[in-house]
Amino acid sequence: MNNYQPPKLLEQIIKWEKDFSGEVEYLNNPIGLGLSMEFEDTEGYFCTPVDSFPFAWTGGDGIHYALLTDFGLIKDLNEAPVICISPMDSERTRLVARNLYDFFSLNFFDETKNLNSEYFDHDRLRREKMKVINEVQEQFNFAPIQNPLKYIQDIRLERSLRITTLTDDSLGVMPFPSSDSHQKETFLASIRNLQHSACVDQVVVERHAKELLQMGMTHEAESFLARMLLVGQ
Repeated sequence: MNNYQPPKLLEQIIKWEKDFSGEVEYLNNPIGLGLSMEFEDTEGYFCTPVDSFPFAWTGGDGIHYALLTDFGLIKDLNEAPVICISPMDSERTRLVARNLYDFFSLNFFDETKNLNSEYFDHDRLRREKMKVINEVQEQFNFAPIQNPLKYIQDIRLERSLRITTLTDDSLGVMPFPSSDSHQKETFLASIRNLQHSACVDQVVVERHAKELLQMGMTHEAESFLARMLLVGQ
């Protein structure tokens, strides 16, 4: 079990999309992503961090987005950083937004989305996309983030300066305010590294899951077991 609640913004976006989708029928959906969040779902890709909750899918190559809790340090998912998980790539996890609000601001104002395909009626696509943009600006006060590339570079630099332990997945481990923090952070870094490397050693996986349970991280332990043991099958 975990004590997290679905982000209010995500719930509002899902409801809005359901109500508004009929207004822009040419778009696959107004957002361009599949949205949902299941707190009890522990299965998933081996590289999806166990301290994250997936909430959006692109529909291709297993690429999805998740809210990172940093092993419980983030208490409010509305403020959780957003990561992109791409199982087929060597760089499988990447920080892409400071929070959910910024993520949707980046997504809605992505001018290149769907515009490079010859199979689209580009004029109609632009009209309907502009309709979506006008609507989300009014409903949610989203605004374009100036220079998205610099924004992403900046948030990644900010995180790199805060983490105490480097990991192979680029996320690192944030500092814990406890007397045994170094030992704890080193262990949690090993969790990230085992996921990144798709460890298939059942003994190692089960030992690490047991230690997560002893730390009170039940959801993380169950997710770790489910995702890593699936790799070895």
